[in-house]
Amino acid sequence: MVLRSEYPRPQFAREKWITLNGEWGFAFDGDNRGLLEEWYKQEINEHKIIVPFAYQSSLSGIHTTEIHPVVWYQREFAVPEDWEGERVTINFNAVDYYSMVWVNGKFVGSNKGGYVGFKFDITDYLVAGTNRVTIRVEDYPSPKQPRGKQTARKEGWACWYTPVTGIWQSVWLEAVGKTSLDHVKLEPDIDTNTVNVRYWLNGVNSPVVIECRVTKDGKDITTTRVDVPLRFTNHGHVIPRDEGDFVISIPDAQWWTPEEPHLYDLELRIIHEGAVVDQVRTYVGMRKFSAKDGKVYLNNRPIYLRMVLDQGYWPEGIYTPKDVDEIKYDVEMTKKFGFNGARKHQKIEDPYYYYFCDKLGLITWCEMAACYEYDEEVSLNITDEWQRLVQEHYNYTSIMAWVPVNESWGVDQLTRGSKDPRLVNHMNTLYYLTKSIDSTRFVVGNDGWQQALTDLIAIHDYSQEAAEIKRRYEAFKQDRHAGVFNHGLPILLEGYEYKGQPILFTEFGGVKVKEQQAEGWGYGQEAENYEEMIARIDALVNVLEAEPEIVGYCYTQLTDVEQEVNGLMTYDRRLKVEPEALARIFGRKR
Repeated sequence: MVLRSEYPRPQFAREKWITLNGEWGFAFDGDNRGLLEEWYKQEINEHKIIVPFAYQSSLSGIHTTEIHPVVWYQREFAVPEDWEGERVTINFNAVDYYSMVWVNGKFVGSNKGGYVGFKFDITDYLVAGTNRVTIRVEDYPSPKQPRGKQTARKEGWACWYTPVTGIWQSVWLEAVGKTSLDHVKLEPDIDTNTVNVRYWLNGVNSPVVIECRVTKDGKDITTTRVDVPLRFTNHGHVIPRDEGDFVISIPDAQWWTPEEPHLYDLELRIIHEGAVVDQVRTYVGMRKFSAKDGKVYLNNRPIYLRMVLDQGYWPEGIYTPKDVDEIKYDVEMTKKFGFNGARKHQKIEDPYYYYFCDKLGLITWCEMAACYEYDEEVSLNITDEWQRLVQEHYNYTSIMAWVPVNESWGVDQLTRGSKDPRLVNHMNTLYYLTKSIDSTRFVVGNDGWQQALTDLIAIHDYSQEAAEIKRRYEAFKQDRHAGVFNHGLPILLEGYEYKGQPILFTEFGGVKVKEQQAEGWGYGQEAENYEEMIARIDALVNVLEAEPEIVGYCYTQLTDVEQEVNGLMTYDRRLKVEPEALARIFGRKR
């Protein structure tokens, strides 16, 4: 049985596809000689690895934490006969960090970025019968790479964990038309009951028709057909334009909320000379995020955000669970604990996480995996991958906010008092770049402290005493630039005044319990037992809920992770207390 054999991209699905997950040939390239010796023309079979699991994980079949910066993958495949006449793409949901791909010994392309998906059209590289794909991956333990919580040391430490190298999400082949949809942006407008559909096409060389059929619960809502003639820009008459947009109407649209996550199914078809040449299934939720007078609004109504920090680690697969039901379970448990949202922390998650948040009703914040010390290489690495990730995740209904920087990671010199103007300019660049792609969601400029441009004020404090949290917040109200919280850093940087943005406590809690008898750490003094843990959480949440300025929070955290044992569940997802006991706390303010 092949693990993770489901269709890998549920938000943009095609019918003709085959998984390349499963057993691959694998080799470590300790001397980095594979390119010189042209391994892509040879058989690679030193080890066997199970894709899509990183070699550091037990599910990979290798399970070593030794540092191997260069690794190779290889497997054979055959293209189904009924794909004849269509274009064939090879797709990767995520490979950490720099990838090079060959098909039948010929170079196809490369990708830099450990969290972003990528694809290549390999049609012209294929032969009849058996084909071979070879992948070389570089993943150095460099803090200049966006790595999130993956340690760049030889071992895990503090809140940094086992690293993940190579393929860690699904790989698959897909058949597409000679003219096909590359991607779309779905822009819902609940005030007009419409959705603007922006599309990008591949292989534009003659006029086509785009047809969009909208259904809900199997019932037809509307169908829109749009002619797409060959078009050019004023600046170029050689290459036709590949993009455009049209509007679909959804009369009496039902809105998406965490309590009632209504979604509309869309079927997009490309029609050329009367024949369907490409077809994609997707969906859209009618919802709107906005802010006014210091409050957050969902669908023009105030909402109190009750979120949990979720790092997305699993004991057997590290970054990658062995089954999508494990992802679904985490979303379901988040809701059972009383939360209406989650801040996916320092990781861009598997597509099924956002899919289940859309389907089951859970607001999400999407956060970039951090580099650490700033330099120009960091800026290039972060800005390139982040823009691609925002575009890639744009259509997930549940995503409310983008978080390009957390706790000044990637501009860490700020925490040591550096006045280097590049640091703040880098953060503000990320803010504006995000807005240039998505003007409909919030952008949190630097979650935790030292914020410059930001749509939301996000505060971190891990005091275990409710009275101390209250005292510190009162001091913050008196001086928005004071370093009054337990990290001693200002929430707003000098020169950036509070302008009435909604204020949230986006990290707090992290209670460890002595009764658990687990090695590892939590924040502050550990609770003697689970009863004391519940009482402490109740007191902390009470203080936040009682402050009128605060319009939401994010509790740390959903599960234990390796040496960090301060979750509401253990690392292997065993409950520490009954969810109802916590739901009475986390679910009480609406």
